[in-house]
Formats: sequence, structure tokens, C-alpha cells
Amino acid sequence: MKLLVTGGAGDMGRVACATTAADEVITEVVVADRDGPRAAEVAAEIGSKATPMTLDITDADALREAASSADMILNTVGPFYAYGRSVLEAAIDAGVHYADINDDWEPTVEMLELSDQAASADITALVGIGASPGITNLLAVVALRDFETIDRVFIGWRTGTGVPKVTSQNPRPEASAAIDHWVHNCADRIRIWRGGRHMDADAMEELTVTYPGAGSGSVWTVGHPEPITLPITYPGMSECLNVMVSRPGLIEAMRRVVKRVQSGELDVHQGANALLLEPNRRGPAAGEPAPFPDMFALVEGTVDGQPTRVGVDTNVVPQGGMGEITAIPLSIAAGMLARGEITKRGVAAAEAAIDPDVFFSRLAPYSAPPIPEDHLTIVREAIDA
Repeated sequence: MKLLVTGGAGDMGRVACATTAADEVITEVVVADRDGPRAAEVAAEIGSKATPMTLDITDADALREAASSADMILNTVGPFYAYGRSVLEAAIDAGVHYADINDDWEPTVEMLELSDQAASADITALVGIGASPGITNLLAVVALRDFETIDRVFIGWRTGTGVPKVTSQNPRPEASAAIDHWVHNCADRIRIWRGGRHMDADAMEELTVTYPGAGSGSVWTVGHPEPITLPITYPGMSECLNVMVSRPGLIEAMRRVVKRVQSGELDVHQGANALLLEPNRRGPAAGEPAPFPDMFALVEGTVDGQPTRVGVDTNVVPQGGMGEITAIPLSIAAGMLARGEITKRGVAAAEAAIDPDVFFSRLAPYSAPPIPEDHLTIVREAIDA
């Protein structure tokens, strides 16, 4: 299978290019980026399987031509609210498979609207197959396996680990695109699943959650695609939320920044930079986070007629930075599709198309050695009446 990796010279794209090129079922990787010299550097580092291409995806004609020469597009170009739908439309027009690392809920809604067109073109389009969404969705699949009724589904991850320190050597650090994205998802209205339907809500709602074996603690809602897609595959659930596990001081710092962004005093990037300068957002001064896993799915409902909660996290998180934890899952999905292990057609999230057992076994070699024999940690407890 020949892959076209848009944004292939970026932080996420270069990992996707290198990882897929190492897969024997992938015959060629086109490193497509608007920065041609960087694309050439990445292709040279990878070797004979990689070919550079200068491509600006805002040039519709050039994008269509590039898409028609491939078997599948891996899209790593953000923000996806600006570029996700147009690249997917190019894939559908060309009749080639598609996968991305979209982690915005708004374009997820828009791209799901193209599912019938993708199915008519006999292609698979996987929307959001990174860490969250992606790994998290498949943790939810495992957590949901035995439930007869589903009350609440929480997709959770720990925040703050990628927020840089203010030091004497770097007194005004520059916020990354990931922090910009985080501020955006806290400042804008989000879409959640509550009361058996989608509804818009403010982010950063504080909730008390109980994780099996760990006890109770505070989490805060945040905008993400999982509450958009999981209820489509599991329509009987009452509530589905994406939540942050954090030190309370960091959340309070984010609240102060969000107010400034919402008032128009700051734009999102300025707000992200302001967050880095907020006091008492790190360490003991910020308080202790809930004792939950770094990334998890938590489900409450009934199993064998008994009110039950099940938590699932994974021992096989890719080593490295944001590029690895996001792009390696994307690369694994590409390999599964190339092997015929993903057969669903149309636009879908990971939970509707990917076998989690196969996925986590492929993810395991990228985790810290030794490779865990058990790829998942599943904890279950009865809910007291």
C-alpha cells in the first residue's frame, strides 16, 4: 500500500512516516509537506521507501492530484477544524482510504456527515486515531464489553505534563500548539452526551468520579471527540464525557486564562502563553490530582444485573513525546487497514472499526521494555446501592 502523509515533515507526520515505512506491508511513503526541503530531509532519513513531495493542502487541485496517486492518506495537518474536511473530501473524490489524528469535536461532526459518500466510494476513513481520541476509544471498547446497560462513560487523561516550567533561563516560554489546543477546548463551548442526547455545554465542569481500586476524586470536563463518536456505536448510554485529571491549581489557573480569552482580552495563543506565567500551577502549591491512571476509560452501568463500574488503562503507551504517542497509533491503524484487518467502510472513529486486541498487541512493542505480557489493566467493582 502506498501512503500519502500530509504534514509529513511536521512533529507528528515525521513519526508517522518513519513508523509506517518500517511496516513490511507498506510499499511507499510519500512525505508531503508545504516545506519541500524539510520533506526531503525526512524522506532521506527514512530511506528508499520514502519519497518527498512539496504540497500545500490548501491548493485543492494539487491535493486531488496527490491523493489520486496514493492508496491511503494519513492526515497530520492541524488544526483539523480548518483542514480536516477538505483533505477527507479529496480522499473520497480519489477513492482512497483515509486516517487522521483529529482531536477537535467540531470537525468530527462535519466529517461524520461524509460517511455515506465514503461508503459509496468503498473507502474507510478513520477520524481521530491518535492517543485521545484513538487509544482512549479502544480502552472504552474493552471497558464496555460486558455491560447490559450503560449509565456513564468517562474518557480521562492527565493534564499538565507537557506544560513547560518558567525558569531563569527561560522566563517567558512559548506555548506549543498542544497548549493552544487545550486552551481552545476549555474556552469554547463543548459538545457532550448527557441524558441520552448530544448537547452543548461549558467546559471545566467539576465532577467527582470514583475509579475502581483508587477511590474518588475531582475531574473536569473538556471538549474532545470521544463524546461525539462513542454514543454512535453505543447508543444506549446515558452520559459520555471527556474529563481532565489535574492538580486543582492548574485548573484554577486555566479558569483565569479562559475568562480573559472569553472576554476578548486575549486570543487563544496569547491565552496559552499567559497560562505558562500563571502562579501556583505546578507542584505541591497546585494541590494533588486524583489518584487515577494517566489515560483511562471508566464505565458505570449494570453487569449481570449488578450495578458495576469498570476502569481500563493500558501498559503499552509509546515511548517518546507527543509525536510518538499520537502518530504511532495512526501508523498501526494504517498497517491494519493495509492487511485487510479493518473492513468497515464510511467515516468512523476507532471504536467502530478497530479490534482493540489486535491494536494493543501491535502497540506493545513501542512501549518501554520489557513489553508487558498484559497490555491492559482492567479493574472492576460493584457500585454500592
